[in-house]
Amino acid sequence: MRFRQKKTALDGRMSGAARPAHSWAADVGPGLVTIASDNDPSGLATYTLAGAWYGFDLLWVCVLTYPSTVALQLIAARVAAITRRGLTTNMREHYSRLFFYFAVARFVIANTFNIAVDVLAMGIALSSLVGGSLLWLTLASGCASLVLQWSVAYARYARVLKWLTLAMFAYVGVILLVDVPWRLVAIRSVIPRVEWTEGYMSMLIAVLGTTVSPYLLFAQAEQEVRDARESGDRGEALERTMRGVRRDTLWRTACSNAIAICVMIAAAATLHLLDHASAGDTVSMSRVLEPLAHGYARQVLALALLGSALLALPPLAGSAAQAVASSFRWKRGERRDRRIAYVLVATIALGTIAAVVLTHYHVDPVRALYWSAVVNGMTVTPVLVLLVLLSSKREAVGDLAAHWALRALSWLATIATAAAVIAHFILEVQ
Repeated sequence: MRFRQKKTALDGRMSGAARPAHSWAADVGPGLVTIASDNDPSGLATYTLAGAWYGFDLLWVCVLTYPSTVALQLIAARVAAITRRGLTTNMREHYSRLFFYFAVARFVIANTFNIAVDVLAMGIALSSLVGGSLLWLTLASGCASLVLQWSVAYARYARVLKWLTLAMFAYVGVILLVDVPWRLVAIRSVIPRVEWTEGYMSMLIAVLGTTVSPYLLFAQAEQEVRDARESGDRGEALERTMRGVRRDTLWRTACSNAIAICVMIAAAATLHLLDHASAGDTVSMSRVLEPLAHGYARQVLALALLGSALLALPPLAGSAAQAVASSFRWKRGERRDRRIAYVLVATIALGTIAAVVLTHYHVDPVRALYWSAVVNGMTVTPVLVLLVLLSSKREAVGDLAAHWALRALSWLATIATAAAVIAHFILEVQ
């Protein structure tokens, strides 16, 4: 096995310890690009359907959840930096094993399903770009992602793949070209409009699930653990580091939510207002980009899907592998890194198999991407509950325990996701 040093994704510093070529997977460095965008194919499909089916009615979710999303990320980073342990390790130490294993199991299942639909989206993107059998392209996509994760440092290939995500700015171009009722957009962005229907609640859960992404909380925590161990920050140095994390988190989350809002507005202006799409209708995601890209809309969408999927798959699989490692109390070191790498391989393999099965049975890919976000939304509540409870323990977060505003914002997001799930259940059984 070759050994080399790995460049961190967050600040570019070189690690001093020699590690296996694939050991970045154990550290789960999510990378600035992935944290900033948080818009993998599942997210793009969800925001597109939200705009197509409900117009501008769900814009408020992306706007009003911004403070809570920032607060949750800051708590996750603070817990990891102070304790120098990941979220799952801290949760296991402080709370009931039954609740902890329940939360981790749901998280791993949701991540595996998310991987499956992202691999499927890669297959569809390649089919749009080069043509060929969707089934074989989907299988090849999963294998290619696995090879990249095993052999190339995330920071290295993210520097190349991030340029593919520029295709997402095509949604900005669309809203500048089409007729958008900006007064209505402003109203719907700050005043919630809620429909007491099962379909609306499902969409609300999906938007919450892809906006408040649990895997990014786990991945960012592991990033902070690694950075804290490498730098040895304590006291004032730690506080300076956390101030930098706060600035980065505010900016990255703003960029992520801004893209989500643009996708939703573009879909509402094209599919909902012009094509009169309604809840449950089949939607073509490339149709949204036609006012700008015209005959090349499918290719532009394919680039966005391909780039975002390749950037999202490593933290999705890596955070799931880290959760498993913490559940089994694997001690840090080379042996633990190898075990995590094998779990990561298994997770990607399961996701690829599931993607091939979805392709074989001709499952509508847009709906599959959407339901992945629904699953994320339904599984995020237990994770958020454990995380917010950690924020009240001084031994885990230090002085942050006294920051009632962050805790209040985090509880607000937790209660909102739980309320949406409960409302959906009530409507479903009626």
